[in-house]
Amino acid sequence: MSFFRNRKLTPERYIAFAQETEARTMKIIVSEEAEKTCPHPLVRTHPVTGRKALFVSPVCTAGIGGMTQAESAAILGFLYNHMTHDEFVYRHKWRANMLTMWDNRCTLHFADGGYDGHLRVMHRTAVAGDVPH
Repeated sequence: MSFFRNRKLTPERYIAFAQETEARTMKIIVSEEAEKTCPHPLVRTHPVTGRKALFVSPVCTAGIGGMTQAESAAILGFLYNHMTHDEFVYRHKWRANMLTMWDNRCTLHFADGGYDGHLRVMHRTAVAGDVPH
């Protein structure tokens, strides 16, 4: 089963997940390539560990192929609820000069603060690699 991932972050979809302000330290640049919709598996296999992981996101997932919007929303809502249970969540405690790294192939990232009063500097690097399967 596959879902359709829409990388377009419209203000209406994105505002539910990040309260934007003009004092942003990171500018999001949107391109035509980022607005394309493409199918991906709901569950992907990590190419190094072989472990299975959900490959959906409330921000980027537009629906499940072959289902109505209502059917798709019900299943995706269940998955979003499941993957945010406390047993799966890591909350980072920031300290000065700290560096964090994660593997986007098996991690859902959500920055919800914890660095108030400090400049958040982020250098994002994406490594080209495998096609999700």
